[in-house]
Amino acid sequence: MSAFGELLIHKVTASQIQAFIKSPSHAVLLIGAIGSGKTTLARRIATELLHLDSDEQLQKYPYFTHLKRPDGKEDIPIDAVRQVAKILKLKTPGRNGIRRVIFIEDAHDLNEEASNALLKMLEEPAADSFFILSSTSEYALLPTITSRVQGVFVQPLSLSETQRYYADKYSNKSIENAWRLSQGTAGLMSAFLGSDKDHPLKMAIDEAKQYLHQDKYERLLQVDKLSKDKSQLALMLEALLKLVTALHHSAVGRGSEAQQKRLLASRKLVHKLQNALEANVSPKLIALELALKLV
Repeated sequence: MSAFGELLIHKVTASQIQAFIKSPSHAVLLIGAIGSGKTTLARRIATELLHLDSDEQLQKYPYFTHLKRPDGKEDIPIDAVRQVAKILKLKTPGRNGIRRVIFIEDAHDLNEEASNALLKMLEEPAADSFFILSSTSEYALLPTITSRVQGVFVQPLSLSETQRYYADKYSNKSIENAWRLSQGTAGLMSAFLGSDKDHPLKMAIDEAKQYLHQDKYERLLQVDKLSKDKSQLALMLEALLKLVTALHHSAVGRGSEAQQKRLLASRKLVHKLQNALEANVSPKLIALELALKLV
């Protein structure tokens, strides 16, 4: 069994990762939807590159750094990346080619200054260090950053792949329900089937279910709360999109034509608002349009 054999991962994604682990450069970008399991995959890659035996060993390894957006903040600040620059100046013991790994989770959260500082490190990589970045889109990062990393798409899984993986643990009905709601994203499927209450997107989907049952007045009362944190609004929109997509697929051939049209309109609205948020439209305007137009 390969190092990734026990993970639920698309075979094409696994093949790409195994290929670059055999001959690593200095940086990789994992691209995938929210809930696709990028963080789990990044940690496994780090474990392999550092010749460690487990995630527990990685957690204790002194030359592994995991950087992400601080709770309550809208971005990864420049100070955090400057700290990484200081870390890179420290010597690492050992004879392995790669002895230090920097993992930047959701690298699209880097602010402009932090992005430019990261770019400088990628332009002049330390010989003993490897960068792992993750993002929902390669276009959310500076083109000069994406041109200096190897991109790997964390592809969604088919229903048959998922059923084979979970066959001896859950019923086919439970697996199919989790697959449809997660749209084949491994991390979110695992959260649904394993009852992981703390998975951010699963929590957002639970909130999205409540939001769909609210009337327009109740939704308007939530505009300020939703627009306060751009990242949380993005998570809510992703949760709503997954939810209405699953409902739409279920309604096709079963529900009324009016219901199908309503769900399709909701999908189009949420997708439009996601694009607006990426284009830096005011979060408050987006939350307001969501409250008024979601049907």
